[in-house]
Amino acid sequence: MATFLYAFNAIAPIIPLIVLGFFLRRWGYFDDYVIRKINAFAFRFTMSSLMFCNMYSLDTLSAIRPEYIALVLVSILCIKATGFVLAQLATKRRGRRGVIIQASFRSNFAVIGLILAGNLCGDAGRVIATGIQAPGIIYYNIAAVLCLTAYAERPGKAVKKRDVLRSIAINPMILGLFFGMCCLLIRGMIPQGSDGSPVFSLERDLSFLYSCVKHLADMTTPLVLITLGAQLNFSAVGGMKRELAACVIMRLLGAPAIGLLTAFAMQYAGWIRLTPPVISAMLSFWGAPMAVAGALMAEEMGCDGELARQCAVWTSALSLFTLFLWVLLLRTVGLL
Repeated sequence: MATFLYAFNAIAPIIPLIVLGFFLRRWGYFDDYVIRKINAFAFRFTMSSLMFCNMYSLDTLSAIRPEYIALVLVSILCIKATGFVLAQLATKRRGRRGVIIQASFRSNFAVIGLILAGNLCGDAGRVIATGIQAPGIIYYNIAAVLCLTAYAERPGKAVKKRDVLRSIAINPMILGLFFGMCCLLIRGMIPQGSDGSPVFSLERDLSFLYSCVKHLADMTTPLVLITLGAQLNFSAVGGMKRELAACVIMRLLGAPAIGLLTAFAMQYAGWIRLTPPVISAMLSFWGAPMAVAGALMAEEMGCDGELARQCAVWTSALSLFTLFLWVLLLRTVGLL
């Protein structure tokens, strides 16, 4: 019973806001236009603020451990390779293959993953999750641009290095992480007072500015979860059941399984030590639903936007159950 309650308490805080969003849409408070605008606002402003605050909240950059970054990158490569094979088997349509590959490795870790890591292991899990954000998000964007462009249904659309670099450079989440890291570095160089704290800090000396950013960051979780619920549409699956099933199974079951196998292999080789905070952060990274931003990017780059949207919606709904099962399993065997 204790294990069941542990898993339930980790997932339960996510459920009510998604359910609220679902019913608010049915009651007429949201329509497609409003949801698009809220998603754009969250992506450009609140999520970048969240990335900044998460990075700035670290004590030092030493919290970013290279072995965890290596695990993230190696596991994503393995997951993406499996997603590539699955995409070839699941469909013959190029635009849908690109979406399946993206869904295999691109999770909504920036929002739901961080919540889960904190719910599972408190600040210890949240610190590790924050430390792997930057490399994970940068890789997500590079790999997503490449795979979506390669499988775009627009003929003659070639991958341009300049476009890839530009999409990375102007990504709001990456900008938030970058500025947070810069402020963290500057804070480390500022002399300390007699109490051991820096003589200048954003929270204390520019509290009005930091409070504005923090308020935007605090909006992210409820805003994104409510709009995720508002986008649930169980009647729009249509003729994409096979491809959608491939996306959902790979994102919620295949990716965490491959990630955990990679982690166990690296621990066996002596390259990493798996502790409950590490497992909580990595499970959040591998097992979170597909990122909503991935659906927007898929449509803009000439892939099947409807499949990408349905994948984001269905993985968000079903992840409530699959994450619960993963947490229950890992807690039962003593890894959480």
